[in-house]
Amino acid sequence: MNQGVTGRQLTLLILLLSVTGTLIQPHAQAIFYAEQHAYLSYIPVFLIMLASMWMLNRVQSRFPDQDLFESLVERFPFLGRVAGLMYIMFFLLIFARDIRLIGDYVSITLLETTPISIIVLSLLVMAVFIVRGGLGSLIGMSELYITLFLLNSMVVPFMLIQQVNLENLMPYFDIDAAGVGKGSWYIFSFFGEMIALPFVIKGSDFRFRSVTWGITIGALLMMLIMVETITSIGVPIASRLVYPSYELARQLQVSDFLDRFDLALAAVTMPAMITKIAFDLYFICWGLKRMIPKVSGKLMTGPVALVGFVCAFWFFKNAIQLFRFTREWTWIAIVFEIVFPLVFFVFLRPRRKEKGSSHREEKQRDTTKKDNEREKKRRDADQEGETEKDEMQGGELQPS
Repeated sequence: MNQGVTGRQLTLLILLLSVTGTLIQPHAQAIFYAEQHAYLSYIPVFLIMLASMWMLNRVQSRFPDQDLFESLVERFPFLGRVAGLMYIMFFLLIFARDIRLIGDYVSITLLETTPISIIVLSLLVMAVFIVRGGLGSLIGMSELYITLFLLNSMVVPFMLIQQVNLENLMPYFDIDAAGVGKGSWYIFSFFGEMIALPFVIKGSDFRFRSVTWGITIGALLMMLIMVETITSIGVPIASRLVYPSYELARQLQVSDFLDRFDLALAAVTMPAMITKIAFDLYFICWGLKRMIPKVSGKLMTGPVALVGFVCAFWFFKNAIQLFRFTREWTWIAIVFEIVFPLVFFVFLRPRRKEKGSSHREEKQRDTTKKDNEREKKRRDADQEGETEKDEMQGGELQPS
């Protein structure tokens, strides 16, 4: 059964899926093509994802008591399962990519002498235990660590005042539209992973207002981080870094006593990244449970995690190959983040019989409710009449 999700929790889940992966990798590629106007690359991505999530919201409103996996299987038993399995395979690739991406990130920036296989296994063990707690564990960790990440993001600009050079944004109005479009191409596949939420949240909890808040806050936050990166590091250097966000954190310095503030930021961002991996694993296990009812999603967490571990090193030999794959990855992401939502919006509707039967059932419930109210009023009236009669009899029998 789907767990209830509030509007605030839905907004935080949107931020979890859109911010964590985007923060690590595609900023350098966007800066390379769009240069000082790379932050504008988020505007097309924001508009596209807003339209895509609006279509899925309309689809979810047609099935208020079901998630998208359920509605697909119930409405189209064969084609729905095919579409569901395709999304499961899509997020299996994302799961393997995120494992390798975060594993390389930790190995290069924090634990240089630790074998990457040990790092990835440690991340997977934590993700498995989170997923075994269900969607509630993911929501709880999102409420804690995404909130801390937002607070840190508001504090960081004040710490970068000495390093900021606004001349790095010049010329301000000479915008290369083609370069901005290429930057959007590299960002889109990471930012659009919020498409998974309708598959695990029932329609009545999938509120478009909360989704809009999440997409807006995520886009503005990423634009702010992009501007901070360009103004403090510069376009020539930032465009050639593998992890520009980490280099941005290294620029932070609190007075003269704390010059490794990046470790404090890593203590907040790493749990958020682990939660993102756990959500990928949860999506796969939840989808398998919906496609194959006899399968236990909880027991599948371990085997699926091991499959993701193998695929992470099988698909991507090193960090450079993973870095270059972003260009081709967007072609795959377009199918699942734009094309399929459009197809669902057009074709995924309840059967007409179901509509008619539901209308009749609702009418019958109203009629039954009215009859029950009438019967209750009649019983109350009869009971009052009997009470008055008993009182009169009781008065006559009382001794003088």
